[in-house]
Amino acid sequence: MSAQDSDIQEAARHWAIRVQQPAFGEWDGFIEWLERDPAHLAAYDAVLDDEAWAEALLSAAPVVAPEAPSVRSWWPAGSAVAAAAAIAVVGGWAVLDRDSPAQQIATAPGEHRTIDLADGSRLALNGATRVTIDPDTPRQVVLEQGEARFDVRHDASDPFVVLSGGARLVDAGTVFNVVQDGDALEVAVAEGAVIYQPGPDEVRLAPGDTLRRPGKGAKPLLAKASPQAIGSWATGELYYDNPAPDQVARDLTRSIGRPVRSAGGSGRIRFTGTLVLRGTPEEVLARAGPLLGVTFVVDGEGWTMSPAHGPPR
Repeated sequence: MSAQDSDIQEAARHWAIRVQQPAFGEWDGFIEWLERDPAHLAAYDAVLDDEAWAEALLSAAPVVAPEAPSVRSWWPAGSAVAAAAAIAVVGGWAVLDRDSPAQQIATAPGEHRTIDLADGSRLALNGATRVTIDPDTPRQVVLEQGEARFDVRHDASDPFVVLSGGARLVDAGTVFNVVQDGDALEVAVAEGAVIYQPGPDEVRLAPGDTLRRPGKGAKPLLAKASPQAIGSWATGELYYDNPAPDQVARDLTRSIGRPVRSAGGSGRIRFTGTLVLRGTPEEVLARAGPLLGVTFVVDGEGWTMSPAHGPPR
């Protein structure tokens, strides 16, 4: 192992120790470190997979009094203590316990994570996403940035609520996807129904309905999508039906954790089918290019996506 690799591994262990501490609040710094170099995320994942090291860390950790439960724990699969943690993260899977305080959970670019809520609902987080969950209000999630797919246990007497970008979304069904990108908000329903901004001017979205609000105060724009395409990233696939180039670029950026910029203009890509997200970013793009009829040209730390029969612009 080189000196640089050793330094990265040591930094990864440093973050793993700090993240599990009750008072940890440096999520912006943690995410910035992960984004700085792809090797950082790989080292952090390796630390979480090192069960012997994690158990040694646990045995050396201070005991927390029952009235002050641990805020967050990160342990690899097979750790006997994971079930007792306020949040247990095992191979990208997290479980929220009712006794834990409000949690801010963030994913690094290209990282996917699934969270089981105490009420039986489940949410999947795409890369570069941050949510806040308070066990005192288990039927409410705040999506602060990024993309999340919600698979909700419906309860008409206690509706599930998502707060994002100043908007209130109330579940009236089962499965829906939400994207917050700056001030822009996108909502798409795969199953059931979602009510956007309940009240006199509410908008009810049925399966296949999408809503896009370009910015705060802007009028929502409604459109249609294939229900099977909505939130398909959560299963490791991107399903498209003649998508816009900008949409593909945004989806790939979130899913592979590296920037992809569209240079294909405002037209549609003539492609209906599925892109598989398995493998490295380079492997994903190598498969996607021929299917989409585009080329991906290295551009700094990412790629520019252009029509295969036209020069990059």
